[in-house]
Amino acid sequence: MERTIVVDASIARSSGTTEHPVSKACRDFLQEIYSVGHKAAFDAVLMAEWRKHQSGYALRWFGLMQSRRRVVSVKCPTVDRKYLAKLIDQAKDLSLKEQQAALKDTHLVHCAWVTDDLVSSLDDTVRNIFTFLSRKCGRVGGIVWVNPSKIEEGSTAWLKAGARTEEERKLKNRSLDGRWEA
Repeated sequence: MERTIVVDASIARSSGTTEHPVSKACRDFLQEIYSVGHKAAFDAVLMAEWRKHQSGYALRWFGLMQSRRRVVSVKCPTVDRKYLAKLIDQAKDLSLKEQQAALKDTHLVHCAWVTDDLVSSLDDTVRNIFTFLSRKCGRVGGIVWVNPSKIEEGSTAWLKAGARTEEERKLKNRSLDGRWEA
């Protein structure tokens, strides 16, 4: 099964050629996307971040993906962009710093919404913020968000199995750390 996955620039930056566990995990994740035949989604913001931060390995991977026509260029409708910005702005339980972090990475959610609702990123802080926001917006809650550096998430096995939309991987089903729990 071919799926389209949003791949954050944090993965591009960390996918170097060292044997550091995070570097290797990111490299393996990108390689598995390619090997299985999945696609990668990018909007203009994410593409600029990739160009700025990508490792040599990520640059070669991206070239291979492009040559196989597996890079998907997306644009989120303006109404969706405004909706997400308003949701973040009205989240009074978030600090200003958390709101700014969420706004900085809204493009990941935008790209997910116009593709298969799949995001991969190393940024657990932002994932936790969007997990909190998923309690206020079901559409955010439907996004599957994986972190390739977390061994317990089994992201490469998930890719091999078709990157299915598993309920336990959706943001709405992730537990919060108690900071925002009522």
